[in-house]
Amino acid sequence: MAVDEWIISFEDSVEVDALHRALFAAEQKAVDDAKGTSDIEFLIVDRFRGLRVDVFAREHPPPHFRVYCQGISATFTIRDCSPLGGNLGRYQRVIQDWHKRNKPKLIETWNRTRPSDCPVGQYEDA
Repeated sequence: MAVDEWIISFEDSVEVDALHRALFAAEQKAVDDAKGTSDIEFLIVDRFRGLRVDVFAREHPPPHFRVYCQGISATFTIRDCSPLGGNLGRYQRVIQDWHKRNKPKLIETWNRTRPSDCPVGQYEDA
């Protein structure tokens, strides 16, 4: 399935942030609607440079996130971005840089998506 991408220049960073949030909210709603369930299976945390970062609700330890690119995925710990599985080797540095800037967002998303029966539970940064 081909994905069309548009590149649009904006002068106002506030406008860009608002657009970014609106697009993610619409995409997540479409995913939830397609499943026909109110249970959150996963939440898209971010999209950047052709990568998509997801956090899944019912997961195994340790707390982690998945990064997808062109049908390939890799999993990394929230704690320090250590690889757990998969291979996006050429994007490793980009993912690590993103993790450094967005770790609080990952933790917040992880904690917000934990169902009460999740074996992993909430994440607290040590």
